[in-house]
Amino acid sequence: MKKLVMSQMKIILALVVVNAAIMAFLTFLSPAFLTYSNIVSLLTRMSELGILAIAVTITFISGGFDLSIGAVMALSGMIAGHVSIAGYPLFLSILFALGGGAAVGIMNASLIVKLNLQPFVVTLATMTMVRSIVYGVMRGRTITAFPDSFLELGYLYIFRIPFLFIVLVISGVLATLLLRKTTLGRYIFAMGGNERAAFLSGVSVNLMKYFVYILSGVLSALAGLLLVIRIRAAIPDAGLNAPLEVITAVVIGGTLITGGKGSILGSLLGILAMFLLINGFSLLGLSPFWSVIVLGIILIVVVGQEGIVKSLFGFLRRKVRI
Repeated sequence: MKKLVMSQMKIILALVVVNAAIMAFLTFLSPAFLTYSNIVSLLTRMSELGILAIAVTITFISGGFDLSIGAVMALSGMIAGHVSIAGYPLFLSILFALGGGAAVGIMNASLIVKLNLQPFVVTLATMTMVRSIVYGVMRGRTITAFPDSFLELGYLYIFRIPFLFIVLVISGVLATLLLRKTTLGRYIFAMGGNERAAFLSGVSVNLMKYFVYILSGVLSALAGLLLVIRIRAAIPDAGLNAPLEVITAVVIGGTLITGGKGSILGSLLGILAMFLLINGFSLLGLSPFWSVIVLGIILIVVVGQEGIVKSLFGFLRRKVRI
């Protein structure tokens, strides 16, 4: 356990250094980077994907996988919008939106537990289904009929810090406490490390899977609400590229896809690094589509680093023998 903690601390320290280096580089290239407006914009935009990163981190640590996060974001905004249009109070709009995320989580967990299906396949299917429902209901339209009191949260600052970013920080702290300081957190790590051993030691594995996927669904729905607040509308394409972006950031942050290892702080530092790159591309006048390509390359390198290193050493050995 101590080795895992030390390994995670090294990754976090490395990410702190990398983020500092990127910021120094961007400050040198663009005087606009360190302006208050740019920093606030960056922190605000990373809020919803940061919430998704928390959901994915917990899922990965448990040994699971959830590709439906982006689709749930879109579903959340759609539900909140339609409930608002129907004239119901704001708290019911939020409650129904979060409930929609929980429902998708229950569906994911049920298919995984009851039918013993692979999480990747299940969440890929539910992602497609939920996204199709959103497209079918919204038909390419955006929903802007939200109460002003809800949308004005996007302009709320506490000690000059954006409210949306504060929501992310609070969520990150609560998730860290859950994983590190509670029995549920120990069960999540145990299940991801060795599901069979966790079951034999008395962990209710199936019940924990329901907990993890419901939590992932609720967090994804919360991210969808933050997006609605930020852009002041619900859109059918919300979270379309979120799985690639978030999984890349979480893996960079040191969370293992195979489970049993990870940290919320590492994932959020990974999200920060990703947004620094995106922000840098924008400030330097480069196409944002290139940032997606860079993220894909980073994901391949990080996930396959062990195989890449082995292949490189094998190639070098053959060259030396020749």
